[in-house]
Amino acid sequence: MKRVLVPVCGILALATGAAASAAGTPAVNDGYDWAMRVNDEGPVKDAILAYEVDGTDDQPLNFTCEEGGDRVFAGISGGAPDLTAIELASGDQRVRLAGTTEADEMPTFTAQEMPATFPFFRAFAANGWLRMTADGAITDMAATSVGKQAIARFAAFCAG
Repeated sequence: MKRVLVPVCGILALATGAAASAAGTPAVNDGYDWAMRVNDEGPVKDAILAYEVDGTDDQPLNFTCEEGGDRVFAGISGGAPDLTAIELASGDQRVRLAGTTEADEMPTFTAQEMPATFPFFRAFAANGWLRMTADGAITDMAATSVGKQAIARFAAFCAG
């Protein structure tokens, strides 16, 4: 039988590195990705960027904007009926967005606008992920390589 000795500091370094990686960039959630759709009907084009499972209504967060308007709105369908704000973080950038919830058939939260050129939104476009805190729940939303392209196209579309 062969014995392998591993220094304790090596194990601690591996564990610390894994924890730091886990705390930094979140992993991609199975089946979820960021997708962009453009609506070019009407006098002004608008777009939606949604974190979703393709082909379902499962969409924890979306962003909407008009082309070149430099105004982005965050929205959540099916959340808490009394939601009044969400917090978003990507890298070292954070933003708290107040908003209102309409409680028709399904509660729909719409946040105040933020510029597409806002530091948080630029960090999100560069990083390809964000962490949302809404009603005490934290949701990590990381993109695949295809989703990262959708985020970059959306940011450019909105900023003009």
